[in-house]
Amino acid sequence: MTKSDVGPTQKMLNIWAIVLILWSFYRATFRMALPIWFDEFIAKPVVFLLPMYWFIVMMEKKPFLKGLGFSKTNKAMDIIFGLGIGSLFIATAFSMEQILSTGFVFNRLSAESKTIFKPLAISALLFFFLHVPVLFGADKISGGTLIQMMILNTVLSLTTSVVFSLRKNTIAPILVHALYLLSLPILL
Repeated sequence: MTKSDVGPTQKMLNIWAIVLILWSFYRATFRMALPIWFDEFIAKPVVFLLPMYWFIVMMEKKPFLKGLGFSKTNKAMDIIFGLGIGSLFIATAFSMEQILSTGFVFNRLSAESKTIFKPLAISALLFFFLHVPVLFGADKISGGTLIQMMILNTVLSLTTSVVFSLRKNTIAPILVHALYLLSLPILL
């Protein structure tokens, strides 16, 4: 196969393979020893962008951003569209546990109970068991951190159930849960 026989798809895949080899070499050499900021702001731009830049600008003779599919038209609509679809993924990730635990389980338990205490206890226990595979299956969670996570999950379950009782809507517990998840890196 001569150089002229290589099509644009094969050329692009060759650049991708070069990026993969460079990234693999970087990861094998440094493992996770360097800080995350170095990976994100120095290593990835050098390893990912430089080969692409060279290929697009030097080989294809195109402007870099245009060669990556960035368009000057409809930017606002593209941003809104992307944020909307991304928000659906985030909402799904943050809401499933609350929809099950609060909107389904607690809602039905509290409808059949004369007091709030029994549904709170049962739904908190079920919420805890829902998290057992994650809490006890993760290699990095053990000892004091495991106990702390168990307590935090129980408090979260109780809180979201009380919020649901007060608001009679699953949206508020979903938001409480989402903000709790975002706060975990600060708490732990």
